[in-house]
Amino acid sequence: MLSRGDAVVYKCRGMYKVEEIGTLDFSFADSKKKYYTLQSIEDAKDKAYVPTDDEKNIRRPVSFEEAKHLLDCVDKIEVLSVKNEKFREQEYKDCISDFKPENWVRVLRTLYTRTKRRGSMTSMDKKYQMLLEHALYSEMQYVLGISAAELSRLLTSNLAKI
Repeated sequence: MLSRGDAVVYKCRGMYKVEEIGTLDFSFADSKKKYYTLQSIEDAKDKAYVPTDDEKNIRRPVSFEEAKHLLDCVDKIEVLSVKNEKFREQEYKDCISDFKPENWVRVLRTLYTRTKRRGSMTSMDKKYQMLLEHALYSEMQYVLGISAAELSRLLTSNLAKI
């Protein structure tokens, strides 16, 4: 169970804080259910409402040690082996469905490898790159307390080792 003020990762949308826990006064909300009201750390206009009994879309951020280890091992994470191009997007979705940063990196490495091999990036690949870079950067910056520029330098140098 989360408490007010806890930091969480919400899907692939970035870092949020638990602002409130309770029922909602919205027509779409079950008045008998309790919800977490999540406030984006990066965007004051972005709120999310997640039922307290459905925590599969939120998780606590990784620890400082886990974040450092992930950044140190980025170049060792295997890329996805997509067997059929028709199912590429579904493979991306399946890989990131647990909202874990190591799987975000797996898809990012796949995207970088594919772009390097092809010489260009498809619009679908660009969509997933933007989504996952935002999610990964949001969490890593929060956990490590470093700037976006420093994180970008660390990640890009390791992701480029293809």
